[in-house]
Amino acid sequence: MLSTLSLPLFLFTLHATAQSTTPTSTTTAPLPTLSPGWFFIRAVEEPNYHSYLQSAPTATPGLAVLDANTGAGQFNIISGQLVYHLSGNGSLYMNVENPSDKTQRKLTTSFNATENAYGEFAFQGDTVTWSVEDIDRPNTGAWLVCEDQQLFINTGSYGYETPEGCADETIHSYGGSTPDV
Repeated sequence: MLSTLSLPLFLFTLHATAQSTTPTSTTTAPLPTLSPGWFFIRAVEEPNYHSYLQSAPTATPGLAVLDANTGAGQFNIISGQLVYHLSGNGSLYMNVENPSDKTQRKLTTSFNATENAYGEFAFQGDTVTWSVEDIDRPNTGAWLVCEDQQLFINTGSYGYETPEGCADETIHSYGGSTPDV
């Protein structure tokens, strides 16, 4: 049996939960659909789990970033080049900084209309690797994601002495029809 003090509170709670709410709509960009012969490339570790490779701004020459799936680029490695497929508009190539200091920990990556002249990309299974003769890398599949989601080559050991503000990552090809996983 409800006490007289509890009854008004019970009725108020019942009334409050019965009120309808107006649904809000959110608009999301459509996800890209994978073209035959190309792959999405994404990170598989936190904090960038399933962030996808793209340029900033998307699909134009610029810095390489790992970001939301709505801007996911489509890629393949052809003759040592990491090629960014632009539907109907040609290709971009991931370029890697050639530093004067070969002990530098982070190498900048970007997408340009010209082929990369420094090092070669390859798949090792589904892992994207990069190697060059004049830098001895402990793990050719080690990458760094730093400020503003920018992607760098990690010339050091994966998970060891990670530069402040960066996260160690490996990046992998993904052949699903859309980047929704």
